[in-house]
Amino acid sequence: MKYQIEIKKGKDLTSKELIFLAKETQRVFYGGNNFNKELVRLKREKNSFFFLLKFNKNILSFGFLKPTKIKYLNKNYNIFGIRNVISIKKKKGYGSLLMKEMISFLNKKEKTGIGFTGSNVSKFYKKIGFLTKKGLRNRMFPNYGKDKGEIANWGFYVEGKDKFITKIIKTKLKVKMPLKKW
Repeated sequence: MKYQIEIKKGKDLTSKELIFLAKETQRVFYGGNNFNKELVRLKREKNSFFFLLKFNKNILSFGFLKPTKIKYLNKNYNIFGIRNVISIKKKKGYGSLLMKEMISFLNKKEKTGIGFTGSNVSKFYKKIGFLTKKGLRNRMFPNYGKDKGEIANWGFYVEGKDKFITKIIKTKLKVKMPLKKW
């Protein structure tokens, strides 16, 4: 089979693509059918880079890189947050293909990209080429998910030219994030 990966800025997604992404994100992460809130949020991601793995125009897997500016130790860093990585059908290799394309994109641009996950899924990300670090999420989002009992405290990342993650790991300081979550 011949798969195609499209990389589009959020502002270039079609209405049909946006609706599909919102519905699937709602289904996978929140288990509900009310996707309107997610659709509104995705429409605000005009400058994010969306990765769409397609076969015959059908989206099989998707995710996006959200440009984020962070100030840490009196220096500004422009990194990417890795968001909403979803495979429509599991165990088919679609997620691996998509994530390898994200790694390639980040490496070509020499940019840091970071996402967060639980311990079981961190093994998947490590296997396909990401670096992983336990406790990284709490360094950046210390209160996120605590009220829901979440334990997704692993970071998976590509280290860019700025060596942002290495600098975080070398210190014990919390990273002041401009957002409550990615």
